[in-house]
Amino acid sequence: MTTRSRRFYAVFAVLATLCWGAGVTMTKIALQDFPPPQLLIIQLLASVACLLLVALVLGQVPRSMGGTIRVMWLGALEPGLAYFLGLEGLKRVSASEAVVLSSTESVMVVLLAWLIFRQVPKSAAIVLSILGSIGAVLVGGEHWSLGGQSLLGDLLIIGGVLCAAGYVVNSARVSADIEPLPALIGQQLVAIVVALALSWVLADHSSPTVQVGWRGWAMALASGVVQYAAAFWFYLWALKGITTTAAGLCLNLIPVFGLLISMPVLGERLSALQWVGAVVIIVSVAALTWVNDEHASATRKWEQPCATTT
Repeated sequence: MTTRSRRFYAVFAVLATLCWGAGVTMTKIALQDFPPPQLLIIQLLASVACLLLVALVLGQVPRSMGGTIRVMWLGALEPGLAYFLGLEGLKRVSASEAVVLSSTESVMVVLLAWLIFRQVPKSAAIVLSILGSIGAVLVGGEHWSLGGQSLLGDLLIIGGVLCAAGYVVNSARVSADIEPLPALIGQQLVAIVVALALSWVLADHSSPTVQVGWRGWAMALASGVVQYAAAFWFYLWALKGITTTAAGLCLNLIPVFGLLISMPVLGERLSALQWVGAVVIIVSVAALTWVNDEHASATRKWEQPCATTT
């Protein structure tokens, strides 16, 4: 593949991060008209409709339903629980704070892989994970108070990030055996079921949808298409032409785009201490991606001779 082709696919990776970053601000605005469970259902329905249209146009149907069905349950983790908790947290904190805390996902992926699957990380990865956690505390901890809305919001967002990390850890073990687009549609259908169940259990009739104007509906639908359908679709395209590491490095742009969009649009600001925490998180995540790539490269070099003898 030529350098020009790689740059072409890298553009898709950047577009994916732009969509995820912008999606947080769009969702924050949509939360003014919809409670989180209801908004999640609307966003997922818009996303699935968009993805089905893409699959229909491209003629992408699963060759075997077995692989798709086997990974559909992961949709309960993400976008199901992950985005539900994220929406509940976003309702209580600023969009800029939420997008920075969400960037700790790669840190949690390392920790979960270690705890669940005994994938022992390098010492540098452990140190960087700790630094990322410290950065998260700096971003959210300045104004925490016992029982306060900010503390609850940050904990909900971190819980959502933990669910997303669980999705990544589990899906990484089966990603080679599935077709991305059908699997993504199946997982989002499962997420809709989860969102419907949560909406029923946590029914909130204080903001009935019949009172929402067309602008509120437009923002809810658009945020679903941007954050769920477009972002994931661009990312899948990017992985066709660039390495996972390069795509992972691009993901570090999510908090950057998120802050650049949320601050002027919503008039939000981070304090000096929160900016320090944001920088610590972004740098630790970028370094962590590089450390993981070095470890993976060394593993591949070690295993290659064995693979050729079988």
